[in-house]
Amino acid sequence: MEDNNVPGIETKKHPGRPRKHESDAARVRTWKKAKKGSGRRLDCHIGDQASWRIGKLAQAWGCSLAAAVERLILEADARYHDILFPAEKDQG
Repeated sequence: MEDNNVPGIETKKHPGRPRKHESDAARVRTWKKAKKGSGRRLDCHIGDQASWRIGKLAQAWGCSLAAAVERLILEADARYHDILFPAEKDQG
């Protein structure tokens, strides 16, 4: 039985929105393509205490670990911008 808007995909009838992608692999490819152009990947190791704390912050803020790290970086930049980039202050 055909229950979606992608031709050739047959699934059981379930309530919910129709499929947009032919397969899970196509869905993942689309997601990765969208993410690729929207930033830079940061891959590093942090200590146990820092890992625990970033997890707690993410939980308290109701966001992902990546969003919590991004928020911390942007808040640190706002607080220490004049120290980190003193030349911009003189040029402004």
